[in-house]
Amino acid sequence: MHNFNIFAHVNENIFKYFISFLLVLYFYKLYFEFSLPISGDELNSILVYSSNIKTLFLKNYPHNAVFFHLIGFVKSIFFNFDLNSFRVISFIFIILHFYILKKLNYDELKVTLFFILLLFSNFSLYGGMYIGYIFTSSIFVTIFYLLNNNQDFNHNKLIFLLLFVQAYNHLVNIYLVIPILFVMMIVSYKKKFFTEAIVYFGLPLCFFYSYSIILTGLSALKISDVSFWSVINYTIKNFEIIIVNGLDVIFFNSYISDVNKFNLIKLIKDLYFFDKFIFLILILTFLNILINLFYKKYLIFTYILIIHFILFIILNKQPPPRIFISFFCFYILYSFTLLNYIKYKKFTKYIRFFCVILLLILITKFNYQKFHKNSIHNQDVNYKENIISVKLLNEKCDLVNNNFSEMQKKNYYFNYLNICNKKFNLSEFLNYYRS
Repeated sequence: MHNFNIFAHVNENIFKYFISFLLVLYFYKLYFEFSLPISGDELNSILVYSSNIKTLFLKNYPHNAVFFHLIGFVKSIFFNFDLNSFRVISFIFIILHFYILKKLNYDELKVTLFFILLLFSNFSLYGGMYIGYIFTSSIFVTIFYLLNNNQDFNHNKLIFLLLFVQAYNHLVNIYLVIPILFVMMIVSYKKKFFTEAIVYFGLPLCFFYSYSIILTGLSALKISDVSFWSVINYTIKNFEIIIVNGLDVIFFNSYISDVNKFNLIKLIKDLYFFDKFIFLILILTFLNILINLFYKKYLIFTYILIIHFILFIILNKQPPPRIFISFFCFYILYSFTLLNYIKYKKFTKYIRFFCVILLLILITKFNYQKFHKNSIHNQDVNYKENIISVKLLNEKCDLVNNNFSEMQKKNYYFNYLNICNKKFNLSEFLNYYRS
């Protein structure tokens, strides 16, 4: 028995080294094997939200994941505006996913299956970009771990803080934030729950949204002088209209008000064509809900996900399929509880061997450039704009506007910062962009 334990420990260490090697290879293939020009979403994320403390907390577009972009902002101070240095930030949160798997004590089979699903799905598409979905996903899997180990409610404060980050980062996260809060309220001591929820979730959310409402209202009015005292004086004189504009842009913009009513059939079709593996995990999640209700197991997560899916009907807004990237890994971790009902242990060695070989083949053949070109995001990449910008800037480092489109101006300014080794200047960028 002692020899068997040593052998198992050696195998476990070998697997850790193997996964670490594959993660390094995955890192290389996502960011360095091929060179993709910057996309429109990444330009907004970098130039608008990660460039200056005055714009970091803006909420004029739904995709401003403030705390994710805060990391990019700090990075830009030390490493300027190199594109890959922004993109690799997403990999920090890919690694966090695997750290949570380790904390959950998942066996080699589950870790391998998890990695395979990431490779097959659009998770990898967003993993190679400076966009906040991987950050959001990593927080939800962290919350999954904390809820799974929250028997004495000792993790409640941290969970509330993470839920605040999610609700503030992106409004669509409420599809999972609200169910988690509701189920926590049911199972926790009520007085302690409400006290902690107000202090660690409610108050931070109100404070940060109030700040963003003012900033977004100012942005909507397009003031030209963005110096500190000028902004303060303008805010005092126009406070009411700034608040109204800020509320309107954040909570009643076209991304919310013009969304079609919820249509289940359309969502199923859209999700299937967007990502068949997310669709598959979603089906397994529904199956697992039924099984866990029957056996009365994993009820906290089961009730959370039931409310999660009902909320789509209650809010009656058609969600874009890409938002499921944020929920995908939470679904996977829940779906893994299905394995606890299957007596697969005696076949584990063979299944694990097959999955490890499959994972190795997939990583080796993984081609991010091809993967990206076959995605809906390829049309957002600045191929043409980038060629024009690089050509002009290599001839002369000067801010020019040859009747450029808005996207061309953003691309040109971003390349201007890098090729000409310039520091970002908010007033300069605004004047150029509005020219």
